[in-house]
Amino acid sequence: MRRNLTFVDYVRDRKQADVHVLGTRRPSGGGGASYRLEFIGRQTFEGQRYELTYDARSTLTRDELRQELADQLRLGLVPFVNRTPEADHLQVTYDPPDENEGTSASEADPWNQWVFDVGISGSADLQEREYNYQAEGNLSAERVTEAWKVDIQLDGEQEVDVFERKDTTDIRSVSQDYDFDAGLIKTLGSNSGAGVSGTVFSRTFTNIQVGTRLRAAAEYNLFPYAISDQKQVTFTYRIGPEYRTYREVTVFGKRRETLLQQSAEVNLRFNQTWGFVFAGVEWSNYFHDLSKNSVQFRSFLDVQLIEGLSLRLSFDAERIQDQLSLPAGDLSDEEVLLRRQERATSYEFGGSIGLSYTFGSIYNNVVNTRL
Repeated sequence: MRRNLTFVDYVRDRKQADVHVLGTRRPSGGGGASYRLEFIGRQTFEGQRYELTYDARSTLTRDELRQELADQLRLGLVPFVNRTPEADHLQVTYDPPDENEGTSASEADPWNQWVFDVGISGSADLQEREYNYQAEGNLSAERVTEAWKVDIQLDGEQEVDVFERKDTTDIRSVSQDYDFDAGLIKTLGSNSGAGVSGTVFSRTFTNIQVGTRLRAAAEYNLFPYAISDQKQVTFTYRIGPEYRTYREVTVFGKRRETLLQQSAEVNLRFNQTWGFVFAGVEWSNYFHDLSKNSVQFRSFLDVQLIEGLSLRLSFDAERIQDQLSLPAGDLSDEEVLLRRQERATSYEFGGSIGLSYTFGSIYNNVVNTRL
């Protein structure tokens, strides 16, 4: 951006700028993304504020995306530059569209807005007395319209760790995680939606050989979803049955069982000029025993306190009383150290905190990537 957008000076802090560009991104139908660029006038341009929206195709390379975003920035900055002496050095060019560009997207789309993605990857690490390898694969199909959203995903992962020991049996640990998910969501209005989802899964860590889950859900957003990249407060409720078969008999003496679960969730997310904040709390329980429940809280804050001083804070906490799949018996040392098996716990906490302060020259125009 700095090399290709040269008629402005870049500064290191938004409070030193004449124009603050707040960019937000949200996924769009077709696997692409919709970018909202909000141009906020400051100092001599105080009160001047508007936005541009750019829809990027999923087939763009990173370089093509950067070029097109730079073009959008140029367009958005022109009204501000027009009020400065730099306006005398600007030129306007026009690239007429092709004749075929007049055709509507629906008429020119043989896939009827379906988008497919297939991926496979692998990795390995080898040392003299130990090695590990990992393989992953995914397949997804998605169709997104204003009225409906259909999402189908298949994911699989297997990881193997081997440690050689002298005069004894080698340690070999295998972890598998497979998921097939399908969801159908109906738009009910500018602030709400409802849908159903189904999952078939298998997980080594939680002792589940095969699990199937069906959920009905409804969600309401205090703000229109059209501005969900900037701010949202959502209330979500889910309910549905689940059937599991376990790899090992659980601490409750179960080899298989059918469950009915419900959950309620509240999330808030704000992406504003002063920074970003997210907080969410989720409560869930099983109907057969209301004491089998969990409450989870998640939060993240990245905010500028004063010019040059920023605070980044995260905190997660969970009260856990619903570990129905715990295997009976003690875990091996290998399972504990390699985190191959879930362990009994009644809580989990995690967090981080950081401060940064930047001072000195306000300008940030030079790009030097040597070494």
